[in-house]
Amino acid sequence: MHLASSRTEATRAKQGFKLSAKRHEKTVTTGTHKNPPPFHFEMASIMWLTWLAPWLALACGKETFFDIRTSISSCGDFDWCDATRGLEERVELLVKEMTPEEKILQLSNDLFGGVPAIERLGLESYNYIREAAHGVLLRDGKPEATSFPQVVSMAASFNRSLFRAVGQAVGREARFMQEIGVTWGRYKGRYGGLVLQFNVNLFRDPRWGRGQETPGECPKLTAAFAEEYVKGIQHRADGGWPQAAASCKHYAAYSFEGGPTKLNTSSSMRHLLPGQSNLSRHNEDAHARDFAESYAKPWEACAKAEAMGVMCAYNQVNGVPSCGDKSLLRKLLRDTWGFQGVVVTDCDSISDMYALQKYKSTPAATIEAALDAGTDVSCSPGFFKRYAEPGGAMDALLTTAVKDALRVRFRLGEFDPKPRWNPTWSEVSAGHKEMALDAALQSTVLLKNDGRLPLQKGLRLALLGPLRNATKRLLGNYEAWPVQVTSPLEGLKKVAEVVTPGEEMGLCGTSPQVEKPDVDAVVVVGGLTGEDDEVQDPDMRPVYSKLCAEGCLEGEGCDRPHLRLAKGQQSLLETAASWGLPVVLVLISGGPLDLAHVKDMPNLAGILWMGYPGQEGGTALAQLLVGERSPSGRLPQTFYRDEYLEHLPMNDYRFPAQPSAKYPGRGYRFVEDQWVVYPFGFGLSYDSFKYTWEDISQCQLKLRLDRTAFRDTPGALSVLFFLRPPEDVLRKRLVGFERVNFAESQSALVSLTLTLKDFELYEAEQNHQRVLEGEWVLEVNSPAELTHTLRVTSNGCEQRALYP
Repeated sequence: MHLASSRTEATRAKQGFKLSAKRHEKTVTTGTHKNPPPFHFEMASIMWLTWLAPWLALACGKETFFDIRTSISSCGDFDWCDATRGLEERVELLVKEMTPEEKILQLSNDLFGGVPAIERLGLESYNYIREAAHGVLLRDGKPEATSFPQVVSMAASFNRSLFRAVGQAVGREARFMQEIGVTWGRYKGRYGGLVLQFNVNLFRDPRWGRGQETPGECPKLTAAFAEEYVKGIQHRADGGWPQAAASCKHYAAYSFEGGPTKLNTSSSMRHLLPGQSNLSRHNEDAHARDFAESYAKPWEACAKAEAMGVMCAYNQVNGVPSCGDKSLLRKLLRDTWGFQGVVVTDCDSISDMYALQKYKSTPAATIEAALDAGTDVSCSPGFFKRYAEPGGAMDALLTTAVKDALRVRFRLGEFDPKPRWNPTWSEVSAGHKEMALDAALQSTVLLKNDGRLPLQKGLRLALLGPLRNATKRLLGNYEAWPVQVTSPLEGLKKVAEVVTPGEEMGLCGTSPQVEKPDVDAVVVVGGLTGEDDEVQDPDMRPVYSKLCAEGCLEGEGCDRPHLRLAKGQQSLLETAASWGLPVVLVLISGGPLDLAHVKDMPNLAGILWMGYPGQEGGTALAQLLVGERSPSGRLPQTFYRDEYLEHLPMNDYRFPAQPSAKYPGRGYRFVEDQWVVYPFGFGLSYDSFKYTWEDISQCQLKLRLDRTAFRDTPGALSVLFFLRPPEDVLRKRLVGFERVNFAESQSALVSLTLTLKDFELYEAEQNHQRVLEGEWVLEVNSPAELTHTLRVTSNGCEQRALYP
């Protein structure tokens, strides 16, 4: 499928995309780059220009910043420090100087300290696990990294440009921190390393606690995010170094924390408790079709985008531990997809293979099996250091793994002449605060508007709800912290007169007898409170927290027990609605909520889902509520009815529905409408749009968009394209999306070119993809706002009249 609009930012010709864009017949064609875009630091002094600069550089193909290459040597006089030699020669020269014991230590990565230095070889300590899903995760360190919206929030923008720009900003900040030598809180040693981890698993089950870290339930969207985020992180100048290494986690099919629990225990301890499941150390029985059409897609995208790292998961896939699966790590990842980076384990995965999964009979045999399968670096070093036995076949495996690891460090320029640059943090992060705000604005989804939104600026508002003054709770997990966060209260104070009723009636569990406040409208900020380790929300007194949330909600180590809004929040909404004032519900959550009994509540004027909007969440909320910007996000996951879960065991990994077994299936591609409150891809706008087919020629289509603006302001829209097959093998699937911006013009053209791959389905019996011939229906958006029927043969689309 080829897709283009008037705001595409990066060439995708390498993956078979043909890009063009038109506004009033003016065509813009993107350039082609063999390598990721160049690494650069921002130099502009004017704030708005620094914010626009990354976007302009990508769109125009011009560098607006300087790169970091110079000629100061920092490696020493070792032969491998000679940058004129080839990469493989340099790696070989260094590795051959290492003893087997040193190789073992170079593969034993402490989560906070990394692998140790080898002083006699001039090799510094290095950490291969640095979390950077939506900002560089740092605890009590300086400088303060930018905390962008959580990944599931960013995915709601359906904007490839944003995915890459945020990745580029995160990689730039990580490179700066690496150069100055940051520390991690009480761990005073250098937290060095540039292998940045982020989660590209599918949000398979709406209860999954870590679904917030992912780009959602759709393989197509998740793969697109993975591709662009990798290229953003690994941004570099022609001939220069990537600014950081992108590492996709958790390979493969990881999507389960062990089920709901009221025990707020860490992921590393829960499996030790009597009666508790083994958390993520489970087996995922993935059918061949599910793996090919769903689970594999993000990893193929990472590999083909030339990601330098992959983290293998705790879980087993079809009975084989992921970190010990040669078919996954070598045959598929490296041999088929061409991955050439380092494979690191999730922490304690190899010891789990022995102690919990009973994969091999001895610790040494388990380590050898992991290395032989294609694992390189082990996180949590104790097991590896203690039980790895050099000698024989093990020596060759150690050498291969160390080469894989060091090759990444060489590619990042660690052993090249040291750069001559001394930027300040303000120069490095210039424009990132504005980018975080723009990301939050693009990512917010308007689920309901009865016509009373946007609100007038300057109104008197009552601000209620457990997250009305949230700060850290706006960030989601694996967040950059501490950062300066704008809470909903702070944001709304800039555009309205805000009344915050006392805790006795303003948070949760209020009674109908509460006196109506003297205000024009009510805003309730609720949802989930994230990984609630203490069952208390730090933004409120403990007595009210228990009414607003129950137990462990969503986060690492806990899956949600249900999709319902907490009882206290439901009660609060009912009380607010009884006042006869316009009520706006703002939801802060990664996972979906059952809003079937909420959305039609009298006086509920609107519903906004913000995901976890990041450090600028409060400002974004204020601008959207008063119409300074129109919401333009779309749901990256389906919002289900809670009853749907009664037919859906969390440990059933099938996607297709099986009506005879009363199995409803998973995700928008298979689930029937009866279980859905808001579908994947749903999102309203203050603007209105008209969709018409401008031209159709076989598998090439042009869609015309005409905008009627609610106000004389710039606007945006993400256009989604779905295909429905002629047979009942799935309901529909996303085949393309593009974000269109409206500024000077109120119309735009989006071009879509479909290929035979878009009409392929996996046949398990033949173990291959085949084109499904017949009449496919192309739908624009969800629910469909425009359709067209395509007759498909093994040769492609037959020519049909535009208006049959």
